[in-house]
Amino acid sequence: MNRYQYLLLPVLPLLFCGCGDSSRPKDLPSLYPCTILVIQDDKPLEEARVELHAEGEQKYVPVAYTDASGIAVIQTHGFSGAPVGKYKITVSKNIEDDIVYQTDEYGEQAVASYNVYKTVGDQHSSAATTPHEVEVSRSTPRIEINVGNAVKIKR
Repeated sequence: MNRYQYLLLPVLPLLFCGCGDSSRPKDLPSLYPCTILVIQDDKPLEEARVELHAEGEQKYVPVAYTDASGIAVIQTHGFSGAPVGKYKITVSKNIEDDIVYQTDEYGEQAVASYNVYKTVGDQHSSAATTPHEVEVSRSTPRIEINVGNAVKIKR
């Protein structure tokens, strides 16, 4: 074997298997922009999970997390937008609190225990009870939803 052929060995797997499958599934419908502003306690809610739930069976769930401005730009299966249709909107957010630290065997501080709390009420985080809806179409305007006051419900 030529001495330069050894240089190709690390590259060969990339030539044959690619770098992952980022192709769009054949059964994924056309997607249209959908942006949702989430408000809690009269302020934008950051780091909340927003999901769109269609009636009946749903193979691909449109989802996003809100940014620092409370805006969720919906994606479906990693692609921007949501399929045309009527959806219930759920919003959820968890925080960790009551953190107890202890010193480990190396003298470093480590987390010994913590509790997880929901900060958005159950009404807004369940598709069965949420009052929030959106109809995605070719020209869906940005919608704003208010999830009320912050709560702290232990999970």
